[in-house]
Amino acid sequence: MKKLIITVAFILFAGVVFGQEKFTVPDITPAQKHNRTNFQFWFMHAAGINFAKTQDTSPYEYGKYIGNLAAPSWDKEAGFDGFVSGLIYNWETFKSDEDGPMIIKENDDGSVTIEYPIKAWKKFLPEGNSYASFQESMESLRGIGETIAEYLGCAIAQEISQESIFFTINRK
Repeated sequence: MKKLIITVAFILFAGVVFGQEKFTVPDITPAQKHNRTNFQFWFMHAAGINFAKTQDTSPYEYGKYIGNLAAPSWDKEAGFDGFVSGLIYNWETFKSDEDGPMIIKENDDGSVTIEYPIKAWKKFLPEGNSYASFQESMESLRGIGETIAEYLGCAIAQEISQESIFFTINRK
């Protein structure tokens, strides 16, 4: 009887050991997924800038190219309000709560200034990386923003300080 129990226990144990899946879906938190997706976007964005440079295209011109591809996906009828809301939404998706708040200011002249924490972007483009610099990425994003703004009948200016990126959007 002991042999039978030991044999059954061994078979069950072997089934557990050898029946485990080699690959499983990891348990990933939403914050981890968000961070990884942002990294992948930045890597592809920086790789695109790097490739454009090998074709003698500036990061700004590459951004304009991307902006021309993306502009038709924006609701042209939404105009200024749609551009401001869309820009806020898109930029908010790239930061985590730890990056700090985005500040939105409606100016007396009817323009809107958005202050965005720079650390949200610099963490994905550290100094010394070999594919694209933070400044090149900002130039590319300026090209994207200006092109989409133009499509929607707006203008956008971008300024960068040590702590923030400022976008000021005007009606044309």
